[in-house]
Parts: sequence; structure tokens; C-alpha cells
Amino acid sequence: MSGPGAVRIVLATGNPHKVEELEPLLAGARVSGAPEGFDPEETGVTLLQNAWIKAAALRDDVDDDAVVLADDSGLVVHALGGRPGVFSARYAGPDATFADNCRRLLEELEGVEDRSAAFVCVLVGLAADGRMYVASGSCSGTIAPAMRGLGGFGYDPLFLPEGDDRSMAQMTRDEKAAISHRGRATRRMASLLGLG
Repeated sequence: MSGPGAVRIVLATGNPHKVEELEPLLAGARVSGAPEGFDPEETGVTLLQNAWIKAAALRDDVDDDAVVLADDSGLVVHALGGRPGVFSARYAGPDATFADNCRRLLEELEGVEDRSAAFVCVLVGLAADGRMYVASGSCSGTIAPAMRGLGGFGYDPLFLPEGDDRSMAQMTRDEKAAISHRGRATRRMASLLGLG
């Protein structure tokens, strides 16, 4: 448990899955999520821009002793020219579910031999005094021919990390965190913030 002098981090996300995934990786910090309904429009054309947009949208609404931390992540599929990329969350449309996005990806890759892909995550931290911290992480792998596993979220049931024949949705949370794009980026961010 973190003490009263611990770094305070407010995660600029309305996605409870991201809060669950990031909190254990920020050991030593007091972590909380954004207020209910937080959902700024992501108008950036890169993961970095969207992460900054989310962090900046929340910065003025939290106490000065907290660092606002935002992530933007995407799945880059080489045969699709990098798509879905920055549009990963809304690949099958603005109100798409995780399953809708996975189905669209499978349809687009039907008959495609090169199924290599990478998950990429960019984190932006904004302190009240204007300091900005940036960390990124990636995880290479391939897209499975069908969804596997019930864990994780997003494209996890389709993503087979390099060197493993299980999808990310078939791994434990700790196994996934050890190799995932978000896990790698968050450990780098924790180091920048002096945690651990």
C-alpha cells in the first residue's frame, strides 16, 4: 500500500480495463481513474497526439500534486499498411464493440499470408508545473486466424505475442503485463516518475 507521500497519478481514461491493467504496474503510487463520463474527443492522427489530448483534457480538473497520465494504444498490422493503428478502438465504427473490431480485422485479413503485427502504446504524463513525461512500448506478434481466450480486452483474443502460441486473452494478467506494449510503456513511465 502506498503511503501519504506517494506520487499521485490520475489516469485520463474512462476505460476500466486500462485502469485495472495500469494500476499494478504503478506500484508505489496512489492511482485513481478519471471522473465518470470523461471521454474527450480523440482528434489526433498519432498515438502521441491522442495521449496528450486526453492528459491535457483532465489536467486542470485534478489537484496540483497529481500527475495526469494518459495512454493511447493501437494495433499495427503490416499487411494493412499499419491499420487499424490510431483508429484501433473504433475500427469497425464509432460505437464498435471489441468483438466488432476483431471481426472486421479477421475479414480484412482473410486470405492474407503475412499476419505480422505489433501492439504499440504511448503514455503521456502531465504535471501541474508543465513538465511532460513520455514513454512508449511495443510488442510484436501475429494475428491468429480466429479469436482465442476470454481474458484481456480489445484485440487480445487475436494477438499471438512473438514466441508464444497463446493469445494475450489466454494469458494471466501478470503474464500479459510482463510482455505487453502497455506493460513496457508503463514500466518506463514509472521509472521516469521515480516509482519503485
